[in-house]
Amino acid sequence: MEALVIVAHGSKVKSSNDEIVDIMIKIKNSVKDEKILVFHAFLELSDPSIFMALNQAIAENCKRIKIFPYFLAAGKHVQEDIPCEIKKFKKLYPDIEFTLLPHIGKCTGIEEMIISNL
Repeated sequence: MEALVIVAHGSKVKSSNDEIVDIMIKIKNSVKDEKILVFHAFLELSDPSIFMALNQAIAENCKRIKIFPYFLAAGKHVQEDIPCEIKKFKKLYPDIEFTLLPHIGKCTGIEEMIISNL
């Protein structure tokens, strides 16, 4: 099994967090491979935390876990906080492959996506 964990900042505003859940559901429904599970997580202010989501993926027997930082730019969360959490899990679970994907601002096609919304 494989997992994709979408990690967003988290907000006190429920509708903001709900947007992440909605995106996760759309991605989950788009993934046709039943061996890929999709989860969401928040770094602050809301659950599930990244710790909880990664543990859930591990409990589902995922051996390859990709973490997608749902952040536009490479701030502290992208450069330090998320990699720090992944490093902890790599030490605890050396038999599991953890991969940090590029954040939104570094994703291929971001320019076209923005232009298509003009």
